[in-house]
Amino acid sequence: MNTKQINALITQLKKIDFSHARIKIDDFELEIDRDGHQQSTELGVEFISSPMIGIFHQNQQPVMVGESVESATVLGQIESMKLYNELLAGFNGQVKKVLVNDGDAVEFGQNLFEIELNEDIAE
Repeated sequence: MNTKQINALITQLKKIDFSHARIKIDDFELEIDRDGHQQSTELGVEFISSPMIGIFHQNQQPVMVGESVESATVLGQIESMKLYNELLAGFNGQVKKVLVNDGDAVEFGQNLFEIELNEDIAE
């Protein structure tokens, strides 16, 4: 494989959620381990990740894509050991993606929301 093909492969792999992959093409072999969550490569975009292992619960009025949030906005709760812990936005911006559903098991560090920061903060 040449550099261009390797870069194309890496670009495609970034779009897939996985924790371990092993790829062998002819004499080229690639093995990747990662923690299963994406990092934002876009300027002005941040991910809100789970601070603990547990079960995600939406608010009674769930946060929707396109909704404006402030840093103190509660996006939901994570139930862990029968305790409910609020998940705060931590940023002022607009919800770009909701990456979790009500009742989903979540892991420490798993991305749950993608927030597009307000322009005055992103610059």
